[in-house]
Amino acid sequence: METLFTSFLDFIFSIVNNTKRMKNYFSVLSNIQLKYIKGKIMLRIAICDDNSVQLDIIQKELEKTIPEDISYSINTFDSETAFTEMLKSGSCIYDIIFMDIVLGDTGSSGIDLVHKVNFLNPECQIIYISQYLEFAPDVYDTQHVYFVNKERISEFLDKALDTALKNIIQADTTHYLYFNIRKKQYKIPQNDILYMERNLRETTIVTRTEKFKTSESIDSLLKHLPSYFIVCHRSYAVNLKLAGSIHQYSISFPNGKSVPVGRTHYANVKKAFALMNSYFSL
Repeated sequence: METLFTSFLDFIFSIVNNTKRMKNYFSVLSNIQLKYIKGKIMLRIAICDDNSVQLDIIQKELEKTIPEDISYSINTFDSETAFTEMLKSGSCIYDIIFMDIVLGDTGSSGIDLVHKVNFLNPECQIIYISQYLEFAPDVYDTQHVYFVNKERISEFLDKALDTALKNIIQADTTHYLYFNIRKKQYKIPQNDILYMERNLRETTIVTRTEKFKTSESIDSLLKHLPSYFIVCHRSYAVNLKLAGSIHQYSISFPNGKSVPVGRTHYANVKKAFALMNSYFSL
């Protein structure tokens, strides 16, 4: 059954690659596939632009472009302040965000806001929309899927949305870390883990919002985690994918938390962090 489904998906994606409009693509999705991407066919979309006219244009273009098979909601933010207020909740619920870069006279740009989104919701698909092409190289400091020139929205918006939707559909199911606490098994998304700390016979797993204490060692937990989880101290392992900066004696996260870096681990951690940044800027 899995092989048959994979073959069918390959067929669907071959249609996408040879089709101009997304509607043709989604019109052939079967009920089975809609169930497979169940949580993702109700798209939560945000648009952030300080120009109310542009907000309206982008929203109307989206409403024309999104396939009828997909339910969606669109929230608009007309300032950096409004978008930042949403992020203060400590989460970002959106599947796709269309982000302007120059947001009035505020100190923060759309690129700054996307850095925060990348941290809070790494799976969110970011599409930059700007008339300032000189900022195009700067967006590569963030995870994003497309850059659209505002003057060519009607020409490229469907292509950008196509890329974002394919990423959502093709994305692997959430990867979890499984561990035991007093003979009861728990699972948490790997992308939520900031770091792990070992103290005596107990390991504390620290996520963006919670802490879990288990008797399992850091070494045993690392066997079930990707290579960007790395030992940075004899008592700590860190998720470099979520790290904000590295110093000689500590690693800091965008939410203000930090962990120590041992002297013998510093060179290895610094090299791994540089490679990680290089990878995610591609």
